[in-house]
Amino acid sequence: MQPQQMNIQTVASIPVPSRARAEDDSVLGPEQAARYLRLRRREFAYLVEAGLLAPVGRSTAGTLRFAVSALDAVAGEPLNWVAARSAEARRPSPWRELAGAASERARLVDNVTAALRAAGVDAWARYSAAADRWTLDWAPASGGGPGREEVTALLPPRLVRAVDAQRLVLLGPVGQTMHWAHDMLQPDAACVLDVETTGLGPADRVVEVAAVDAHDGSVLIDTLVHPGPNITIPAEATRVHGITDSMVADARPWSAVLPEVLAAVGGRTLLAYNSDFDRRMAVGHARALGVDPGRLHSVQAWQCLMKRRSMWLGTTTRLRLGGRHRALGDAVAARDLLLSLRERPPHTLPATQSDRKPPG
Repeated sequence: MQPQQMNIQTVASIPVPSRARAEDDSVLGPEQAARYLRLRRREFAYLVEAGLLAPVGRSTAGTLRFAVSALDAVAGEPLNWVAARSAEARRPSPWRELAGAASERARLVDNVTAALRAAGVDAWARYSAAADRWTLDWAPASGGGPGREEVTALLPPRLVRAVDAQRLVLLGPVGQTMHWAHDMLQPDAACVLDVETTGLGPADRVVEVAAVDAHDGSVLIDTLVHPGPNITIPAEATRVHGITDSMVADARPWSAVLPEVLAAVGGRTLLAYNSDFDRRMAVGHARALGVDPGRLHSVQAWQCLMKRRSMWLGTTTRLRLGGRHRALGDAVAARDLLLSLRERPPHTLPATQSDRKPPG
């Protein structure tokens, strides 16, 4: 097959974002590059893993970039392009072993995993047959790390290319969560906050707030809050958290407590088990009073422990925290969860799930 030339017809067939990139500096992202070659991303990835197509760099967001001249050149390689372009997504790719036998890739992954373990790093790998993809995870050391760059330095050339091709993932959702939890547990990095409220709606108000330091568990703030004049706590809310109108009768209003909360948490990352809820209720109550919620308003200031837990367990299910349903009890329970997220989840341990290898 003759190499594709960068002519008017070719440029016109590229989606607008790709076309602009091709005209401006002749580099394309992976999705656009695959379309340029009229391939699925899967087959395009095998070209990269085989070393027939190398990226020329990355965008500021970290996306690989490919030169159009390299795409034109690889299009002239004597490969079965017809089979690749007509391959069904449900069937194995005709280029699956373009870079070499799948068993050889498995052996190389095993070697790297063993090297990490020999260096004292708790590492494990697992294989997805559906995606034809390996994921290599490792637990953070007591002092943090190793990072992706350090592990990449251990990889043989084929696995470096496999990372570029997304046939090998360094730190999947489990590993990412473990390293994130390690970072959140460092001194002054984060705190765990919880609020109890009169209900779940936009007109409901905060009746209790507590926060603990993620590093050592020390209590930063723990106080009841008066919900406001003529606002009572419904019986159904009391059944959940046990807070009654008489308990908050002499409590200070949110306008007085909020500045103390902001001072107590400082610049730490705000962790909550359901951060969308805690942020919405804290900010909503402040706005109802005409009070500045400060950095509680910033979405970037918050991280959700419930979502991280689901990543760690490999599920999309929203799991209950199982706390005591008082603000401090829930904050402490959420911090205990954070501590567990630094460790390997049960489903990755050898006793319950062995590392899987691809057939062949």
